Amino acid sequence: MNLSQRNSINRARQCVFTLAAVFLCGTGAALAVKDEDNQGRYEKPCTTGPDAEVPGFLVNMGPTGARGILKSRSYVVKHIFSKSPADGVLELEDEVYGANGKRFSEHTFGGTNIRNGLEGPMMDLGLAIEDSEGEDGVLELMVNRGGKKMEVKVQLEALGRFAETFPRNCPKTELLKKRAYDYLIDHPGGLDSQGRCVAILSMLGADDPKVVREGEKLALDWNKPYGKDTWSWHLGFQGIALAEYYLQTGDRKVLSTLEDTMELLEGAQWKTPINHYKAEKVKADVDQATLDKHQNLYEGGFGHAPYSFIVKRGGGGYGPMQWPTCLALMTWQLAGRCGVEFDPYAPERSYQFLEYGTNAKGKVAYGGEFTLNNGPVDPAAWKARGGHGFSHKSGLAYIVHMLSTDREDSDELMNLHLTNIDAAYRDMANGHACGLMGFTWGLAGVYASDDEKLQKKVTDYYKAYLNLARCHGSDSYVVLPNRDYADGSYYRRNIRNHTTAAVAFIYSYSSPKLQVHGANKGEVATVATKNDFMESNTRSFRQFTNADGTRSFEGSLVAFDHRLGIVRIRQRNGRTVDLDFNVLSAADQEYLRELANEE
Repeated sequence: MNLSQRNSINRARQCVFTLAAVFLCGTGAALAVKDEDNQGRYEKPCTTGPDAEVPGFLVNMGPTGARGILKSRSYVVKHIFSKSPADGVLELEDEVYGANGKRFSEHTFGGTNIRNGLEGPMMDLGLAIEDSEGEDGVLELMVNRGGKKMEVKVQLEALGRFAETFPRNCPKTELLKKRAYDYLIDHPGGLDSQGRCVAILSMLGADDPKVVREGEKLALDWNKPYGKDTWSWHLGFQGIALAEYYLQTGDRKVLSTLEDTMELLEGAQWKTPINHYKAEKVKADVDQATLDKHQNLYEGGFGHAPYSFIVKRGGGGYGPMQWPTCLALMTWQLAGRCGVEFDPYAPERSYQFLEYGTNAKGKVAYGGEFTLNNGPVDPAAWKARGGHGFSHKSGLAYIVHMLSTDREDSDELMNLHLTNIDAAYRDMANGHACGLMGFTWGLAGVYASDDEKLQKKVTDYYKAYLNLARCHGSDSYVVLPNRDYADGSYYRRNIRNHTTAAVAFIYSYSSPKLQVHGANKGEVATVATKNDFMESNTRSFRQFTNADGTRSFEGSLVAFDHRLGIVRIRQRNGRTVDLDFNVLSAADQEYLRELANEE
C-alpha cells in the first residue's frame, strides 16, 4: 500500500469523527489540558547540551526536528532545529493537529491514575512516525497556519518498523542502537550517577568491541570510592555499574571500590531504634510509643542521604524510599557475585522493608506510606487494600528478585510484579521525581523477563514514546514532559546524553549479556576470566598482520575474548594493545580459534 492509498483509507475512516471534531472544537484548542503550561517549564530552558537553544521544556516531535507546546488535540510549534527535516516545512506558531490523514485524539496523560496514559497527540504522532518510517519516510502533517488549514510533508528516514519481538531480532533497534552508541562516544560527559550507570551498562552490553571498550573506560573513570556523606542513589548506581564491569572483565581494580561501597551502604541504611519523629509534630493523634513502633518499620530502607545524616538533622524530612532501597539490593546481589563480602543481615533488612512496601497486587510504595505518611497505618491492612500502579517500580523490583535466586520467594515475587506491570503499564512514563528513571528501569524489568506476551504489549504501547523522544538525525533522544509536579528530568545536566544513554540501555536488551539483562537468570554468575577470557603470559612472540596485509608487528598473545572479539597483545616494547579480531589476517584468526579450542 503506498502513502496515497493509506491516506485515502485513513481519511475515509475518520470522516465522521473529523466533522464532529470540527463542529465541537475546531482543532481542539478549546479543550483543557490538565497542566497547560507544563508547570511553567515550556518557557524555562535548560542550560547545557544541544537543547540549551530550545526556549523551554517543549515536547519533542520525534525526528522531525520540531518541538512544541502540547494542547489537548494538537501541538503548537515553538522551536525548529536548523537543517532538520522540519526546517523550511513547518513554521513557528503552526498548530499541528493530525498526521497521515488522521486527526490527533484527545490528550489523557496526567496525574497518577493508571488509566491516564499516552493516548492523544503524543501517542498519535509517535505511531504516525512509525508508519511513515515503515514505508517511504514521508510524514504528512495537518497544520493550521494563521487560520489556514493545509497539509505539509516532512521527509524522515525510511528506518523500518520496530519488530514484534522488540528489542530482539529487530533491524530497526540494531540501527538505532548503533547510532545511540556513536552519539554517546562522540558526546562524552554531562551525566550524573544515574545517567553514567545506564551508559556503562548499555556499552558493556554491546556487540561491538569498540563500544564495549568505551564502556569499560567509563567504568574505570568512576572507580573512585565515595565519601561517608554521599547520597544513597550514587552508591547504588555506581555499585551496579562496577559490579557488572567486574563480572564482564574480571578486572580486580574495581574490587576495592566495591568493598568500600559495602561499608558505605551499611552506614547509609536506616536502623532501629529510629525514634526521630516526635508525636507532637505529627498531625494524627498518636502517642510516642505507637509512633516509635511504626517508624521502626523504616528499618532497612534507604533515604536520599545516609541515615546518620538524617538523624543529625533532628528528624523530619524524607524517610526511606523504595527506589534507593532496590538499588542497594541490586548492588549487594551483584557485589556478592563478584566475591565481595558484606554483612548478610544488611540486605535482609532491606528485603523486609521492600516486602512491607509491596501490596498484594504488586504495587510498590514510594516510601513509608504503609506506616507514617498520614499517621500510623496498619501495615497488614495497607498490603491487603489498594490496587495496581507504579509499574515503573515493579520493573525495578522484578530485577531485584531476578538477581535474588538464593531466596525461596523470588519466583513468586517476580510473577507478582509482572502481573502489576500488565495491569498498570500505562503509568510507566509518569514516574515521580524523575520520570526518565522510572521509564528506563520499568522497561528494563519487562525486557529482562521471559514474558513475551507482556513484552509485546508494552512495546506496542511505548514505541510511540521511543519515536517521539528521538531527535532529528535519529542518533539521540530527549526526555518528554512528565505530568508529575516533582519531575525535573529535563534539567538534569545534559539531558540529551542522559536520555540517549537510557534508551541505548533499553536497546541493549536485544542481545542480553549482563546480569541485569537476565543473562544468567537462575544461575550463580561467574567472572568472565573464569569462563570466557583465555589468558596466558607464557606464549612466545609471533608476527601479527592486519587483514589486508599492509601492516604487521611482533607480539605475544595475552588474552582473547571470543565472545567480544577482543584480542590483547603485548608488543616487544612491553606496551599492551587491544585489537578487534576482525582486523587481523585470516591466518591470525585461525591461530586464535585453535588456541580457543585448546582452552
